[in-house]
Amino acid sequence: MKVLHILYSGLGGHGNVFSSMVLSQVANEFDHEALFYGVEPLRQEFIDLCNRQVIPWNYVKKNVKLDLKYYYRIYRLIRKSKPDVIFVHGSGKVIPARLAKMFSGKKQKIIVRETQANHLKTATQWVALSASMLLAHRIVCLTEEFKLQVKRKLGWLFRAKKVMVIPNGINLHTYQPSANSRNQSRIIGMQSRLQAIKDHTTLLKAFALLPEEERMQTKLKIAGDGDYKNVLISEASALGIAERVEFTGTLSEDELVDFLNSLDLYVHASLGETMSTAIMQAMACRLPVVASDVSGINNMIQDGITGILVPPQHEEKLANAIQQCLHDPALCESLAKNAWEFAQCNFSNESMMAAYKRIFL
Repeated sequence: MKVLHILYSGLGGHGNVFSSMVLSQVANEFDHEALFYGVEPLRQEFIDLCNRQVIPWNYVKKNVKLDLKYYYRIYRLIRKSKPDVIFVHGSGKVIPARLAKMFSGKKQKIIVRETQANHLKTATQWVALSASMLLAHRIVCLTEEFKLQVKRKLGWLFRAKKVMVIPNGINLHTYQPSANSRNQSRIIGMQSRLQAIKDHTTLLKAFALLPEEERMQTKLKIAGDGDYKNVLISEASALGIAERVEFTGTLSEDELVDFLNSLDLYVHASLGETMSTAIMQAMACRLPVVASDVSGINNMIQDGITGILVPPQHEEKLANAIQQCLHDPALCESLAKNAWEFAQCNFSNESMMAAYKRIFL
């Protein structure tokens, strides 16, 4: 059985989930193919993964302006693939998937994995999800909370029989604590796409609020790339903390694991998530986590047990939480231990792929 994955070409959750799926043992029961799309160049890491796993792939680049040829190319490549399952990582490509199915001459399933945080969705994204309710065979939500939010929003358009919950999973053999003990250099960090909804601005302001002596003994590393990078660099300079902030750029998976294992504290400032892969990875690497108390994070972290939650866009409380962790090694060890144990029980990519297998067949 062939599964065609349709996913974004750049940094983000699509690629992380795709990687976790195809590297699971259950994935060996299927023939996988990948169709990458987007305004960003295709990441070399995705090319290397597909080549190592002998997964055929294509890439369709989108122009920033309206690009009808882009959608036609996606439609043509889906038809050419002739998959049994069209797995769309996000509702935006459900229409070309459905058109390709109509003219395929064979029985195909369209599975849509919906991930954009509901309170951050644009009107266009809600229209795409509504179309998925009508055109897809199954729609996968990552949490029950997310599913209920969609139900309340869409009303009569919601198709309960089509919608199911499958949490994300990660490769716990890759994301694990380093055998080497961390140094005492006091490094805190965050990794994600550099975009406004991740709220790096609040993180930078919180770091600037640390007492000067403490700030000079601490390094803030921000991993990732995106259209907000230059804004964040300017903000760090304006806050007078540029010398203590490092923007690493996009990291390969091996580099990301090393990055996480170099940290003493993981901090994730965000305006909303669905199920944060970055936090899952940090917890699996046995890191203490401080994060925003928003949907998609507070259903993963139990405040004071597996991490510390702070109100979003509140730099003073975020700074206080960072200081609390930096000054309390016993607290950090407890948070890290509990986070790691939670990750082992809840974040397995094998469990995730087994659940997808049941709807693929």
